[in-house]
Amino acid sequence: MLHFSCDSCGQPLDDQRFVVRLEVFPAFEPAEVSEADLDVDHLQEIAAELTELEFSGEELEELHSQTFRYDLCPRCHSQYVKDPLRRDALRRLNFSEN
Repeated sequence: MLHFSCDSCGQPLDDQRFVVRLEVFPAFEPAEVSEADLDVDHLQEIAAELTELEFSGEELEELHSQTFRYDLCPRCHSQYVKDPLRRDALRRLNFSEN
């Protein structure tokens, strides 16, 4: 038998649990192409750009889609639905001025 616990608070979960699935991927919005762009041969420019590009393993990892899955208890679920990015929680932090 599988036992689940809340990924937010750690509380053991019974039959009532909620699943959050997130997918993070780089946004891609193609630039507009004009007639003048189509008339020019950009092969040499592309070749020069490709030789300049050297990605590390970490940079390549950022270019791929990543998925995450979390199990939440009813209390954490209601908090998550109200504020998924936890912006309100960050605003409540009171830092002293030095």
